[in-house]
This record gives sequence, structure tokens and C-alpha cells, in this order.
Amino acid sequence: MTSLYNDTDSRSSISSSASRIIATQSSTVSTATTSSHMQSTTLRLSKKSLNQARDRLLAFQEENMEANEDMIIIRENVSPEAYIKYCEIERKLPVSIRLVEGKIIAYEVPLSEHGAVVYRIGYLICAWNNQLRLPRPPPGQGSNSSGHPYPTLVVEVGNSESVPSLHDLSTGYFSSRTTVQIYIAIKLFPIRQDGTRAMLALRYLRTNQVNTVPDIIISFGTAPLHPNTIGFLTSIGVPLANIVGVGFSAIACNASGIPIYQLHIPAIELFNGAFGSVTAGVVNGFYLDLWEIQDLVLNGF
Repeated sequence: MTSLYNDTDSRSSISSSASRIIATQSSTVSTATTSSHMQSTTLRLSKKSLNQARDRLLAFQEENMEANEDMIIIRENVSPEAYIKYCEIERKLPVSIRLVEGKIIAYEVPLSEHGAVVYRIGYLICAWNNQLRLPRPPPGQGSNSSGHPYPTLVVEVGNSESVPSLHDLSTGYFSSRTTVQIYIAIKLFPIRQDGTRAMLALRYLRTNQVNTVPDIIISFGTAPLHPNTIGFLTSIGVPLANIVGVGFSAIACNASGIPIYQLHIPAIELFNGAFGSVTAGVVNGFYLDLWEIQDLVLNGF
């Protein structure tokens, strides 16, 4: 997860982690209730199991898999307490993991382009405005053990991680436990045999009536989306007419400033709960130019 504008009494910051509820590096804790049968002792994950998960995730990329692959489960019946303690100790893992309903899931291999996209999005937003400050929440309602507030904006970038996996995170991000207002998912699909590459951006807003269905869906790569991806999007309630961009009668995403490839991040949600009010200079929100992301991925960083 890239969480933006979440430091207490400080200017906006960017923290790279993978977190649904607790902000810990390369980890996620779900909102599921802890079972009495879950492990509460010291958690250990073998190097072999982590490397096997990494190899399987890399295979998704090497085999140009654009199907909606199943989850890679490393361990079951794990308590949130044991998981959080493990993540606090084990900072460098070969895969990104999260805890979902007592299961430790491997969902992504940290790759250079993943980090580059995360950094670029954060840089662009902070260059637009870096004045937002969020107050410290009441005790017990922070995003981590230090009591930091939840970010208003969360960005996830998936290489190996599938679109269904990225989509499923919306439920946790918009749970009553968090104050996350905007969730952006960026999916970078494998390079195809002809050298082209599909890319997808999804925007979710807490304030939408159905906030676990993306309201903005933009195909912005050099190849159209795979039918499997389109089928999944329509299966979760996205009208086909809402999917725009490459492959949907739009002009190519081949230059900056093309209107259809501007992903809007609204100011009201972004500055929700912040000190002060939304100023005139940012009232229209931020527009993320997806061509910049495409250019970064295709032409190096």
C-alpha cells in the first residue's frame, strides 16, 4: 500500500507498505474476527515456503498469465497478534504478504517497477499539494500501534497480484474501522509476445453508494484488456460502458494531457478530516495523468 497524507501534525508523507488495517511493511491484516483456534504463539515462516510462493508469483509474469489466478496460501489459522509481531520482526521478505481470515496470503513480488510507480504517484501528488495534515485519532482507533491516523488515499500497484485480489482490498479499506476515503488500484499486466502491455487503473470512493465497485475504470496500456479481465469487472457490477480507454474506442494513450487518461482524485475526500478547509487552489482535486505511469513502466525509471 502507498498511503498518502497520513502523518500526524506534519506535512504529507508517503509510506510504502502493504496494509489493509495495520501499516506494516509488505504485510496486510484483514478485519476478520480472531478465532480461538488460531495460532497465538510465535509465528515462523520457512524460507522454503516463502521462496516457493515467490517463484509461483514470478511464473505468473513469465508465462504471460492474465487469468484471475487463485490465492497462494502460506499458512492458515494465524492470529492477527502473531502475524503483526512477525511482521514487526521480519522486515525483508521475498514476497509481500497479508493476513485474510486467518490465512497468510502471498500476493506480490516486490519488483523495481512496482516501487517506481508507487514513488511516482506519490511524488506527483505531493508536488501538487503537500500541506495536508490529519489529526491524531482517539486511542485505539489509529492505523498502527503508534496511533497514526489512517491515510485518506491508498494506492496499490499490482504486478503479480491479480485484479480480483486488488479489488478485494476495497472491502477492508472502507470498513468502519478505517477512515480511508479513496482507493486507487493500478494493475500492470505481463508483456505480451508482440511487445505490448495492458495496464488498468481503478478508482474506489468510500462516499459512493456501492463503494466496493470501482466508479472509474481506465485501460491505459499499449494493449487492450484481456477478456478475462473484462469479464471479471462486469461480474462485480461494473457496466461495460463504464470501462474506457485503450480497447474501448478511445484514442491511444501515447502522450500526456489526453483527457480520457486523467484519473481524478477528488479534494473533498482527499482532505477529509484534515486541519483547516479545502483551499481554492486545490478545490478541483488532483488529476493523475496515466500516460506518465505508462511511460515510466515502458521506458524505464
